[in-house]
Amino acid sequence: VEYENDINNQEANDRLVFKTIQDVLKEKLRKRGVRILTGLGKHFQQLDKEGNGLLDKADLKQALKVFHLEVSEEDFESLWLILRGSGDGEGTDKDKDKVDYGEFKRAIIGEMNEYRKSFVRKAFMKLDFNKTGIVTLTDIRKCYCAKKHPQVISGHSTEEEIKSSFLETLKAICSKSDEVSYGEFEDYYEGLSIGIADDSDFVNILRIPWGI
Repeated sequence: VEYENDINNQEANDRLVFKTIQDVLKEKLRKRGVRILTGLGKHFQQLDKEGNGLLDKADLKQALKVFHLEVSEEDFESLWLILRGSGDGEGTDKDKDKVDYGEFKRAIIGEMNEYRKSFVRKAFMKLDFNKTGIVTLTDIRKCYCAKKHPQVISGHSTEEEIKSSFLETLKAICSKSDEVSYGEFEDYYEGLSIGIADDSDFVNILRIPWGI
C-alpha cells in the first residue's frame, strides 16, 4: 500500500510539473499553435538522425529555443528527469540519455481530449481510402470543402484562397512534399485545438470542411 501511495504521489507531482510548464507556454501557443506544433514536430524528425523517436537533452533544449518556448532551467530539469524515468530499461546504452520526443511534446503542450481526437480520426479515415495511414495532398484538395468557411461566407476570402492556405500549411509540415501522415494531420489539429476552448466549436471546424 505504501508503495502504491508513493507511486500515486509521484504521478501527482509529475502532473503538476507538466501543468506548470503548459500554463507558462499556453499564451504563446494560443496565438501560434498550429505553426509551433507542426514546426516542432518536423524539427524533431530532422534532428532524429537514427529515426528511433529519441533525442538528447541538448537537442530538446535547443528546439525549445528555436521556437521561443523557453521554460525555466528548474522546470526543464524536472521534466527531463520525469521523462528519463519513464523510459528506463528500454533501448540500448546509447539511448539511456535520450527521451521520446513525442512524449516530450505532449508533456510541454498537453493533448487534445479523446472526444476531439475521435473527430480528427474520422476526418482522416474519410481521406485514407486504402487504410495506409498516409494520404496525398491531391486527395486532401479534392475532399476539403471551404464553401462554409466563415471568411468565405463574409466575402473576405474565396474558397480557393482558403483551400490553398490550408494546403500550404499542411505541406510545410510534411516530411514528404506530397503526402501527409496521420501524425502530421493530428499535429495540425492539435495546434488548432489549443486556441479553441469549446469542444463543439472545434468539432464544427472538422465537421464542416470534411463532411463528417
